[in-house]
Amino acid sequence: MLKYASSKEQNISESKIVKILSTVPHDKGFHFFTDLGRSTGETATSLDTFAQKLERINADSVKFHFQRNDFQNWIQTTVGDDVLAERISHISGQLPVEDLRNELVETVQKRISQLRLLHGESIASQ
Repeated sequence: MLKYASSKEQNISESKIVKILSTVPHDKGFHFFTDLGRSTGETATSLDTFAQKLERINADSVKFHFQRNDFQNWIQTTVGDDVLAERISHISGQLPVEDLRNELVETVQKRISQLRLLHGESIASQ
């Protein structure tokens, strides 16, 4: 079991883990913008691609979406990961944008790793 995960986080079903780590249709993906009506042309359709795109997306896009809680909303409603959405909501909006970006990427990547580990433990125990 993971030492840094709460028991609530440990009690996640195999099907929920698979759903969270899966790819969503393009129209349900996270579409990055720098402002209202100003698309970057980038879309993430999984947590993996979300983390990858966060690493290199325009800093204005990171600020724009973070201030609007767009990341948390997409992760909670589309991806289905309340835990990750909650973790992101605890990141300070007062950070310089590059620190904010790094914190977001690290938080998403840690959650992906945690879910993959739990997924592996679930398969091994069957």
